[in-house]
Amino acid sequence: MLLPFLLGTLAVWFGLRGRRSASFAFWILTVICFVVTVAGLWDPAPLAGLRL
Repeated sequence: MLLPFLLGTLAVWFGLRGRRSASFAFWILTVICFVVTVAGLWDPAPLAGLRL
């Protein structure tokens, strides 16, 4: 769970150093890592009983 924060820190660091492409790449990696982590924790079972 610490990996998104580490990647976000690297993205900010590269952004402050003026390396925009590296900063953007690390932000994308941060979002992907966060989404994968949250998707693994999310359980759709409570939604199975909903009638749409």
